[in-house]
Amino acid sequence: MRRYVKRYALLFMLGMWAVLGAAQKPYKWKPPKQPKRAKWVAPKQVAPEVIDVWRPYGVADNWFLDLGVGGSFSMAENMKGHDLEKVYAPAFEFGLGKLFSPLWATRFAMSYKQQKGWVSPQVLESMAVLVGDGDYGFKMVGVGVDEMFSVTDWLFPYSEKRRFNLQLFIGGGLNYSFGFDSKVERWYRYGYPVDNTDQINVFVRGGISCLYRLGNAADLLVQGAYHLIDDNYNGVRHSATSAFDSFADVTLGVRVHLMDHYGDYRYYKVRRWEATSLRGSELKVAKFLDDEKLKEYRTREEAEVVAFGELMKTRISFYVDRFFVNDYQMENLRIVADFLKAHPDVNLVVKGYSGASTKRESPTMCLAERRVESVKKVLLRYYDVDPSRFEVEFDEQADAPFPMVGEWIDGVVFLMVER
Repeated sequence: MRRYVKRYALLFMLGMWAVLGAAQKPYKWKPPKQPKRAKWVAPKQVAPEVIDVWRPYGVADNWFLDLGVGGSFSMAENMKGHDLEKVYAPAFEFGLGKLFSPLWATRFAMSYKQQKGWVSPQVLESMAVLVGDGDYGFKMVGVGVDEMFSVTDWLFPYSEKRRFNLQLFIGGGLNYSFGFDSKVERWYRYGYPVDNTDQINVFVRGGISCLYRLGNAADLLVQGAYHLIDDNYNGVRHSATSAFDSFADVTLGVRVHLMDHYGDYRYYKVRRWEATSLRGSELKVAKFLDDEKLKEYRTREEAEVVAFGELMKTRISFYVDRFFVNDYQMENLRIVADFLKAHPDVNLVVKGYSGASTKRESPTMCLAERRVESVKKVLLRYYDVDPSRFEVEFDEQADAPFPMVGEWIDGVVFLMVER
């Protein structure tokens, strides 16, 4: 028993010694844990919204020609219930129009139509011996003005590459009826009230034009128009002086867009700050080229020397995702054209590039091809360069030989080769 007491006493003493030894160590204060705070992130720099505006266009821009052929269908009161081949006659239409915006256009239209007429059923029964089957023909020429509104470009954002476009139009003008069949004169002498003299009447019309894009300069045109005209246009007046007849035209043809002074055929948008530097009249170019820039051009012209297999120092720059040639680059192309004229032993390979491989430009816009085509168009049209003096190449994937500067890329360069 005494042995166990000694053991417990020894254990107690060791425990007390451990407690007292631990109490001699200094107490280390620990701050309380703070809740986690969200990591601060610098706000992203949001680029200012880039607003596109239309190019500055003039009176001579955005004209088009409409050519159509089809049929004219008479809807006069005597024609109701008549066979289709009896009311149908060939029709031809020509139009010259101007787009004032992608939504609104005005068109001057002229048409030539053959028309069909038919006597009334009562006359056909009572005068069958005289009038026979009662059919007669005549011709018409119409001139008028249409106001056209694009439903497609009103409902959806405009795109010069859009395949389909639907336009509504309303207009009016003068209709000239002439060339009545000779038998009509005989009917008149025997009592049928048909007047074979020429008739001039006012008409109003409305209709739909469906356009399908065939290329940069042409659209397939399907058009239907409904005309309202005075009752006597077909030589017969059956009711009061205020009565009207009608006829409808359906034509198939083509719309040809005429080239504007930029060398393009349709509306294009540009950056707002670019709009002030677009090519306009020669007077505008002269004002734009002040004395300081003229000195710069002269210096660069003198620096151009013949070196076969090397690039000219002059190159054509384009804004990111753009392919039109502005006034500043027009003067660069003048330097190229003068260089060719001054050195008849030199030909050029005109090479086009995009920034697609640097991910700075849209890779699906065919920018390299469109840029080199714009340069080719300017050299041929504005500077009368012989097409045999240069050839064009383009590469949508390769980097341009010169790096981009800000938002500009040297998208077209000129390689000198021996003629």
